[in-house]
Amino acid sequence: MVRTKNITAEAILGAAAEIVRECGEDGLNARAVARRLGCSTQPVYSRFENMEALRVALSEAAKAGYRAHIDGYLERGGPSRYRSYGMGFVRFARDEKGLFRFLFLGGKPIADPFFEDIVREMTAEYRMSEATARAFHADMAVFSFGLALTVYGDSGALTEKEIEDAFSREFFALYGYYFPERERFWEKMK
Repeated sequence: MVRTKNITAEAILGAAAEIVRECGEDGLNARAVARRLGCSTQPVYSRFENMEALRVALSEAAKAGYRAHIDGYLERGGPSRYRSYGMGFVRFARDEKGLFRFLFLGGKPIADPFFEDIVREMTAEYRMSEATARAFHADMAVFSFGLALTVYGDSGALTEKEIEDAFSREFFALYGYYFPERERFWEKMK
């Protein structure tokens, strides 16, 4: 067995994430984490008050992984920072099925942890009021969630280009709906 004092909270979170990736949240318990680490359950409970505290910490770690997917798209640049958020969400669903399920499909409703960032991006990038940005994103989120579930169920279902094109079509349709009086800027982007 591994010496208990050598087992860090990060190692426990890593083991918990692996379990959730492989078995889902139902497989996550102190014994499973300890078995994965090759130790007793004592380090789990000495680093985390209880399993709920471990789940909360794992949720924060999963959100950080989700954010890393978004940041990867933001760093690439592209036609829209807003689309980078959507692509990061869909990519997270494809690449991290277990953690996506843990965050977004576990029966406990979770608001997008980056919702306020997204609203700020939209108001700046598209000159929308905050209220319009919130409504627009709520509509777009339904579509994004559908794309995420499509790739979650079958990671080969859509190519990266097909996902980007689908985002563009939906975005432009919603933009035309919310701003029929504005110039059709998307025609210039083709």
